[in-house]
Amino acid sequence: MEKDRNMPLWIIIGAFILLSLFAVFGMGGFGMMGFGMGFGLLFMLLFWVVVIWLVVTLVNPVQSIKKDDSDPFTILKQRYAKGEITKKQYEEMKKDLE
Repeated sequence: MEKDRNMPLWIIIGAFILLSLFAVFGMGGFGMMGFGMGFGLLFMLLFWVVVIWLVVTLVNPVQSIKKDDSDPFTILKQRYAKGEITKKQYEEMKKDLE
């Protein structure tokens, strides 16, 4: 489910990288500079990889904070779903929490 939320982000990142690569080989390409521009390309890609990595690492903790698993009802439902408690115990505990 969480992978589906990040899919548009990865598509945009991939498109940006492809456009950057095509821009280097397009208008002028390596031009009069020879293969020296290749190092610029590597540093540009390295820079964007670091920026993208920072964005992803900062976005993921924010998403996980929104997900609140410490709610007593959620914990009770999870325990019932795992089979740790019976239906009778679930109903009693649910009544106690309400």
